[in-house]
Amino acid sequence: MLRKRSHIFAGFFITLLFVAGNAAAGENTPKRNKRRPPVDIKITAWGPTQSEVDAAIARVERSGAVQAQLKGSKYRLLEFAYIESENKSTSTKSPTRFRVAFYDYTNDRSIVAESDFAGKENVIVRKEYRNPTPNDAEFDEAVSILQKDQRYSSKLTAGSIKTFQPMPPTTILDGTMERLVNIGLRVSNSDQTEVISVSIRRGEVIRYTENAPPSSKASDGSCGIASAGQSTTPQNTPGQYQLTVNDGQNPLWEMLVIRPSASSGTNKSGIEVRDVKYRGKSVLKRGHVPVLNVQYTPASCGPYRDWQWQEDNFSTPSNSTDPAPGIRLVPPGGVATTSIETGVDGGNFRGVAVYQQDVGNGVEVVLITEMQAGWYRYINEWRFGSDGTIRPRYGFGATINGCVCDVHHHHAYWRFDFDIVGTNNRVYQIERGRKFLQPIDTEITRNKNVATNRSLLIQNSTGNEAYALVPNKTDGVVDTFGVNDFWVLRYKNLTVPAGANPNFVNEIDDGETCINCTDTTGPIRIDPFINGESVIDHDVVVWYGAHFTHNDGGNLVNPNRSPEVISGSHVIGPDLRPVRW
Repeated sequence: MLRKRSHIFAGFFITLLFVAGNAAAGENTPKRNKRRPPVDIKITAWGPTQSEVDAAIARVERSGAVQAQLKGSKYRLLEFAYIESENKSTSTKSPTRFRVAFYDYTNDRSIVAESDFAGKENVIVRKEYRNPTPNDAEFDEAVSILQKDQRYSSKLTAGSIKTFQPMPPTTILDGTMERLVNIGLRVSNSDQTEVISVSIRRGEVIRYTENAPPSSKASDGSCGIASAGQSTTPQNTPGQYQLTVNDGQNPLWEMLVIRPSASSGTNKSGIEVRDVKYRGKSVLKRGHVPVLNVQYTPASCGPYRDWQWQEDNFSTPSNSTDPAPGIRLVPPGGVATTSIETGVDGGNFRGVAVYQQDVGNGVEVVLITEMQAGWYRYINEWRFGSDGTIRPRYGFGATINGCVCDVHHHHAYWRFDFDIVGTNNRVYQIERGRKFLQPIDTEITRNKNVATNRSLLIQNSTGNEAYALVPNKTDGVVDTFGVNDFWVLRYKNLTVPAGANPNFVNEIDDGETCINCTDTTGPIRIDPFINGESVIDHDVVVWYGAHFTHNDGGNLVNPNRSPEVISGSHVIGPDLRPVRW
């Protein structure tokens, strides 16, 4: 074993000098060379259609099991999720089962139902006392109640005040169980704001002495860009696509792309990529961002656990095409732009846009989306280079509100389920100044070390192929709330007990359902997954956390924004670089 490892260390030595020398080099906008021939991008719809999803939800809602719990109550559908059954020996299969959650306002509880798309199974129902994230329909109902309130009706009709979706999206006051939907109000052509709450059960409006509920804030001097107030994508919107990038006659990249509204995880996980292959060899079984947190210091607002399914509008060129619902292909030479680059909220498209750019000596194929969580605007990108480099990115912005003027810290956590060529891999720590690679034998956590360009190498157990996970300087410094930068874990695929959170059982995320969190529930809590298991020649999952501090007052868009690529101080994310591919 030692002899074999020494051979691997020596074999990678020259290559890793290059990798480590460029680690943590910072995020730079790639220089554009003279125009290269475009690559060929093919996109095919995959998985259940919208009509199939709608029919399945309606059947479950009408079922005797669900109506036994909801009949006579005021309720609304708020959540939808696919129930997965992952099999590493094959490519991802189309989901056959699903889960929905109805909120029962009459009894302040969630009714969760599970069934299959074919309608052959009995509907399984359970009660949960938790507070789901609102959707546009629930927010609109709360606004309709507000419009009947004499304190606001004339101003809303005249347009002298406008509504927006705030943080937190709901409030449960101390000593009560009632779910209140929050509405942000902004005086037109002003930064003056207020956040009120609405009881959908009672049809009443609640105001606060501080002009905002607990853990939120309203002020006369708000920060951010003006909200466009456009509608967003609900959770029960399917959107999965097989994407192939060909360079001439040869496949360059192959993957399954899942839009945020259909992504996995307790709070969803942005653009999700699965079964990723570079030049015919497996790189990732899955890549996504299951956890996204915001903390304020001092604690003027939050902390919040943000959701990543609510797709917001951004802009694409008019000559773009839609090969399938929710995915837009931009012709060569064009790009998609978001609020971070333009400083303008809104656009002509929701979902995943795909375009290509000349970068260095090659081409990058870009997957991009913009998401909304209350007043936050999140930009999620995946960039796949012709040289095999993968650059996942996250950007941060906000619309006008009272909280984001205060210093706050965003923490984004990528989950990379590496299958380098096969499922059995090894992990090494790369460190500048260290002569050999440091093998990681058991599950561990680590933090970045910019001085030594600390990175990880994930290698095929039976060959030389590997990928290096390399942090960027813009990825920030971890604090107590951020917890860690790296986690190396052994992959889990267990049978989930009835009623248990499958995302926690199989370590997709920490299972936290709070949105309006506390200092104990807000931080990522995947440390319990570390239990000393071996990661030598096993299926390996690597989590990577990056951290960004917003401390520049009203400048909530990239000060160096470009119409071509999200980059600069408001963007974080590592590089995944091929080694001996």
